[in-house]
Amino acid sequence: MQSKVSDRGRGLATQRPSFLAVLSDQWSPSSNPNGIVNLGLAENTLMHTEMVEYINSHGDFWNPARLLEVEFGEIDPFSMAAIQQYERALTEAKNRGLRINALVLCSPHNPLGSLGRCYPEDVLKEYLKFCSRNELHLISDEIYALSVWDNPRLPDAPGFKSILSINLEGIIDPSLVHTLWGLSKDFGATGLRIGCLVRGEDTNQRSPISLYNIPSSLADQVTTSLLLDDSFMTKYIAINRTRLANSYHFATKLLRSHGIPYFECNAAFFIWINLGAVVKDATADDILVRLRKERIYIAAGEHYAAEETGWFRLVFSHPLNVLEEGLKRIIKSIQ
Repeated sequence: MQSKVSDRGRGLATQRPSFLAVLSDQWSPSSNPNGIVNLGLAENTLMHTEMVEYINSHGDFWNPARLLEVEFGEIDPFSMAAIQQYERALTEAKNRGLRINALVLCSPHNPLGSLGRCYPEDVLKEYLKFCSRNELHLISDEIYALSVWDNPRLPDAPGFKSILSINLEGIIDPSLVHTLWGLSKDFGATGLRIGCLVRGEDTNQRSPISLYNIPSSLADQVTTSLLLDDSFMTKYIAINRTRLANSYHFATKLLRSHGIPYFECNAAFFIWINLGAVVKDATADDILVRLRKERIYIAAGEHYAAEETGWFRLVFSHPLNVLEEGLKRIIKSIQ
C-alpha cells in the first residue's frame, strides 16, 4: 500500500526540534558547567527572578481553581445532612482567613468519591439556597448527564435533574449559577474537545470556555450535525443506557460472587469497589502491586479524595469480553 503521507510530511516526521535537546541539557555554572549555553531560543530570562518571586507570593491569584474538600464520613452526600457539612467547612475556612468563591457539584456525582448517583431535586434546591445565603457561585458539572440507567438494586434512586431545569426565581440570583457540559463522556468523543458553559442569568446564551482555543471546523460540523439529529440522538441515548446497564450488571454480579464490596450506582462509568476489605492488612500500594503483577490497571481511591483507604475506581463502560478479562485479573490479584 502506498503511503498517504507526503514527501514533505515524511521528511518532517524524522526531524526533532534541536532546542528540545538544548532544554534538557542547559548550562548552569554550578550544577551543569558542561551544559549547552542557550542563546537561540526567543525567551527573556532577565526578569525570571522577579516573576518567580511574584508568582510564589501570589499563589491564590495564579491558582483560582484551588479546592477545599469537604468530608462526609458516614453522612450520605446526597442528603440534606450533607449541606450542613458544607456549612461547617465554609465556617472553618472563613475562620482560617480563606475566601471561598464557589461550590462545585458534579451531577451526576464524580469523581471525588466516584459514587455514580444523581442528586435529588430537593437537595439541589437546598444547595442553591446555601450558595445564595453565602453569596457563593454554584458550578454544576453535568458531564455525565445522559449516562444514567435503571438499576433494579436501586429502585428508588433519583434520575438526573439538571440545574438548568430548576426555576431559580426566589431561590438564588441566576448570575451565580453556572452549568458545564461536553461531549467527551456521554458521547465517548474526547477527541472532539467540545463543551459549553451555560450561565443561569441567560439560559439561552452559551459561552465559549476560551476565546483562543476554538474547535476545529470538522469537530464543529460533526457536533452541530449530531445535536440537530433528533432521531439519532434518541436512538443513541437509549442504546448507550442499555449497554451501560448491561456492563454494570455483568460486573457487579461477578463482584458479588467473589465477595468484593462495592457501592451501588446508576450513573456515570464507575464502580467504587473495596478491595481493602478482601485483602486484609494490605495498603492501597500493596494492592496496586498485586494488580500490576496481573497486568490490570484500576485507579486507587486516594487519587479521588477517598476518605477511607482500600477503595478503587473500576471503569465498567467496556464491552463484556474486555470487562470479563479485566475482572478475572482483578480477582486473581486478590486471591
